[in-house]
Amino acid sequence: MDRFFSHLKQPFTSVWLSVGFVVGCIITVYYYQTLVFTVFALSLLIASAYFKPFYRVLLGFICGILCVWGHFSSFYAISSLALDENKPHLSNITIVEVISQRDNYYLKVQLNEIDNQPLSNIKPPFALLTLKNDQRLKVGDHVTTWLELEKYRSQKNYDVFDKERYAFSERLFFKGKQVGSIIEISNNHEFELIEKYRNFIKYTYQHNSLNWLFYPLMTGDRSAMSFSQKQELQQFGISHLLAISGLHIGLMFSIGFFITRYLTSLFIFVVKPTTQQINLSLIYSLGGFVLAFSYVYLSGFIVSATRALIMLGCYLVIYYFAKQALRWRFILFALVCVLLIDPFSLLNPGLYFSFTAVAIIFWVFSVITVTSSGFLAIIKTLIILQLALFIGLLPLSLYYFNGVSVIGLVVNLVAIPLLGLIIMPCLVMFSAISVFFDISGLISVFDSLLQHIYQLLLLIPVDFRWFDTTNFSQQWLISSYITAIIVCFLPWRLLACIPLLLVVLDHYLLTKPRWQLNVFDVGHGTMVLVSNRGKGFIYDLGPIYFNTFTRVNSTLIPYLKRNGIEAEVALISHMDKDHAGGLIHWLEQGYQHTFKLLQPNGPEQVCRAGEYSFYDLTITVSEPAQHLITDNDNSCVVRISDGRFSVLLPGDISATREAQLILQQGVLKSTVLLSPHHGSNTSSSDAFIAAVAPEIVIHSTAYKGQWQFPRTEVVARYATQHALQYTTAEKGQVKIEFYQHHYTVNLAREDESYWFLKD
Repeated sequence: MDRFFSHLKQPFTSVWLSVGFVVGCIITVYYYQTLVFTVFALSLLIASAYFKPFYRVLLGFICGILCVWGHFSSFYAISSLALDENKPHLSNITIVEVISQRDNYYLKVQLNEIDNQPLSNIKPPFALLTLKNDQRLKVGDHVTTWLELEKYRSQKNYDVFDKERYAFSERLFFKGKQVGSIIEISNNHEFELIEKYRNFIKYTYQHNSLNWLFYPLMTGDRSAMSFSQKQELQQFGISHLLAISGLHIGLMFSIGFFITRYLTSLFIFVVKPTTQQINLSLIYSLGGFVLAFSYVYLSGFIVSATRALIMLGCYLVIYYFAKQALRWRFILFALVCVLLIDPFSLLNPGLYFSFTAVAIIFWVFSVITVTSSGFLAIIKTLIILQLALFIGLLPLSLYYFNGVSVIGLVVNLVAIPLLGLIIMPCLVMFSAISVFFDISGLISVFDSLLQHIYQLLLLIPVDFRWFDTTNFSQQWLISSYITAIIVCFLPWRLLACIPLLLVVLDHYLLTKPRWQLNVFDVGHGTMVLVSNRGKGFIYDLGPIYFNTFTRVNSTLIPYLKRNGIEAEVALISHMDKDHAGGLIHWLEQGYQHTFKLLQPNGPEQVCRAGEYSFYDLTITVSEPAQHLITDNDNSCVVRISDGRFSVLLPGDISATREAQLILQQGVLKSTVLLSPHHGSNTSSSDAFIAAVAPEIVIHSTAYKGQWQFPRTEVVARYATQHALQYTTAEKGQVKIEFYQHHYTVNLAREDESYWFLKD
C-alpha cells in the first residue's frame, strides 16, 4: 500500500495527472463538438510540446475524454434502446419511487429488461410511468407488463430549470404508460430493508409536528415535504441541511467514531489485551465509516450522500496511508474519484457546492489560528467559518438559485451547531432506542422544543429571508472564483482586477437590443413576453396540466426575475385552458394590476380595443369580432411595433375572423407572426398570410401533440411566402431581439443544448 501511494510525494506526477483528468472531463462534458473544445485541446497539445510538465496534464486530459466517452457509451447513450414508440414492449421494471397514486399509479421505475433484452445492472436506465393496477404497489416491487415507451423530453426555455439536463444526469431516459391489463408483481428483497427502515422512521415520528423535518434528515427522502416547507427552508438559507451531504456524513462518521472509541475502550478495560500493536485510531475511523456507509445505504445511495461518502473515504485512505497531511490534494483526488465513477455528475450543482464548501473550510483553517478551546474562541471560529462559506458560496447561489438568503448568514450560525450537536445525535439515539422501547413521550418533548424554535424563526419577515437577483451569468461566476483564487493564493493580488474588468467591459460594450420578443415553449398553448426597458407585456399565460401545474411558476416568473423584468401589462386572449391555464397562479403571485390597462373588468372579458403606448413601442388592439360567437374568434388580436419592426399576436382566430380583420383595413403587416391557433388548418388563410406578409412565423405547439400542429398545409402556405418558420416543440423558446436596423433569432434548444442531448 505504501508503494502504491508513494507517488503522492511527487505532485508533478499525481497532481498534474489529476488536474488534466478533471479539466478533460469538464471540457468534454460541456464543450465537446464546439470550438472551445478544439482550441483548448490544441493549446494543451502545443504547450506539452514545449513544457514537459504539460505531458502529464495532456495525458490526464486524454484520460478524462476517454472516461466521459466510456460512461456515455456504456450508461447514457440510449441509441441501443431505440424503441418503436407506437409499439408496446414487454418490460420488466423495479419501482424506485411512487410519485402519485390518485387515479393511476405514477411511478419512477428502473428498467431491467425490454423485450427480454437485459439492460445494464451497474447503472440501469430509469423511466416515468403510468400504471393501472388495483393491487398496492410499493418501492422495490418487480413488475412485468406491456409498456409504450418514448424518449424523455420536456419543454426547453432560457434561464429556467432545465428538466431535460436534470433527467439525463439522473439517467431518466423514458416516459411511458401501461398497455393492456396484463401485469405480474413480485417482491424484491433488495429494497425491503430500505423500505422497512423508512417505514420505521415514519412510524416513530409520525405524531410529531416536525415529522416533515425528522424523516428527511434520517432517510434523505424529501418527497413528503410540501412546497411551502421547502420554500421556507430555502428562504432561511438552511435547505442544504436536509440534503444528505458532507455535513450529515461527517456527523454520522463522528457518531460512529466516538461510539466505536467508547466500545473499544470498554473492551480494553475488561479484557486488558497485552499487545499494543493495533492502530486504535484506524479502528475508530473504520467504525465511523461503517455507520456513515450504513446511513448512505439506507438513504438509497442518493447522489449527494454517495459523493460525500466517496470524499470521506478518499480522505481516510490518504490520511492513513499517504503519511502526509494533504488537504488540497485530498480534494483533487476525491474529485477524480467522483468523476471516475460518473463524469456526468458535473451536471449536478450539488457537486460544486460540496467541493467548494470543503475547499473553503480547509482554507479558513489554514489561515486562522485557534489559540484556545474556550467557548468564545469556538464562537469566533464558527462566525469566521460561516462568513467565509457565505461569501465563498455566494456566486454559486446567485448563478443557480438567482438569489441569496439574507438572513441565512445568521440562521446558519445557530442551525448548523444545533443540527450537528443536538438534532442529529438525538435522532440517531431516539431511533436506536425506539427499536426496543416506546419513547414517544421523550420524542414529543424534543419535538415541542424544536417546534417552538422554528415558530420563532417564522416570525422573521419574508423580505428579510430571501433576496432575488437578476441574471448572474456564467462569466460572472467564473471570474468571481478566479478573482478569489488570486486574492487567496497569489502574492500579486492586483491581478484580481483583470477577470472582473474583462467581464464588466464585455457587459457594457456589448450592444443591447431595443426590445425583445419571447415565445415560451409551454407545450400546446401560448405564453408570450414582450420586454422593453426592463418592463414586460405578457400575452396569455399558457396551459394548465392535471388542473394543477402551470408554466407561470416554473417558467414565466423565474424568467422575469432572472432578467430583471417588471411585468406591467398583461392580457388573456381568450379563456381556453391552453391560454388562460396559468391565470390562477398569476393572480396568486399578486399580478392583478397588470390587467388594468387592456382588461379593466377582468381577464375573463374581451380586451379593450385601441392604441396604447408602451415606452418606445406602440400596442394596437384590434376591434372585437363582429357577429362571431366562438371563443377562438373572440381572441384579442394585438400588434406591437417600434415603427420599423412589428409583431402580430392573433390568438386562436379562424379564417372567418381573419377575413374580418382584412376588411377592417387595419394595419396587419408585421415582421413576426405568431401563427393563429397554433398552426391549425382552420386558420392562416392565403389572404391573411398575404396581408401580414411575415418574415418570421412562430408556431407555439406541443411535441408530437394529438392535433399534430402545425398542420402540413399551413406550413406549406407560409413557405410559399418565403417566411422563416420556427416551432417551439422543435426549437424550444424562440427569442427575437430587435435592434435599430436588424433583429436576431435565438432558439433555446440550439443555444442551451449539449452534444449528449441532441435529438
